[in-house]
Amino acid sequence: MGVPNDRRVIFETSVVPQETYATTDTTVTLEEGMTAGRTGASYTDYRIDTTIGKKFGGKGSVDVTSDQGTELWTSMVSSRQTWDTFDENWDACSHTWNLESATVSVDDSLSVIRTGTDVIKFLYIKNLGTEECQLALVGGEPDILIPAGAAVSIRTASTVTADEVKVAVASGEDDTTIEYVIAI
Repeated sequence: MGVPNDRRVIFETSVVPQETYATTDTTVTLEEGMTAGRTGASYTDYRIDTTIGKKFGGKGSVDVTSDQGTELWTSMVSSRQTWDTFDENWDACSHTWNLESATVSVDDSLSVIRTGTDVIKFLYIKNLGTEECQLALVGGEPDILIPAGAAVSIRTASTVTADEVKVAVASGEDDTTIEYVIAI
C-alpha cells in the first residue's frame, strides 16, 4: 500500500441571514406566461434579511502532514478499516469508541482527544449529542461552547498543540458525543 504524499483539508461554511414575512399570494408566473397558485392564501415565507442584504461564507484549504502519526486524527472510521492498521493501543486509550457511528463519548472532564505535541493545522468538532460541550485550546480553560447539533472548524496559524485541545460537557450529568478532525 502506498504512502500518501500530500493531504489537505478542504472546508467551506456559509450563513444566510433570513427573515420571515407573511404573504397572501402564492401565484407564480410560468414560462408560458400563465399563472399558477392561489390568491388569498396566507402563509409565512422566508427571504434574505433586508437589513443585511447578503449571504456570508468562505472556503479554503489547509495542507496537513501526509503522515498523521496515528489514526486518532479523525473520528470517522472507514468501513474498510482493519484492526491491524490502527497503531493505537485501544485498551490504553481514554476514549470510548463507537465504531458504527464514528463518534467519541465526552464526559464532564476536560480530556485530550489527540495526544502529542505536534502543532495543530486544522480542527473540526461537531457536537452530535444533546448536551452543550466546551472546547479548550490553550491552558485548560474552556474557550468555545459548542451547542448540541453545532460544529466549529478552525484553521490555525498558532502554536496550539494536539495535547492542548480538550473537550468536555459544559454542564449537567449526561455525556455527549462528538465527531472530529484534528490534523497536524
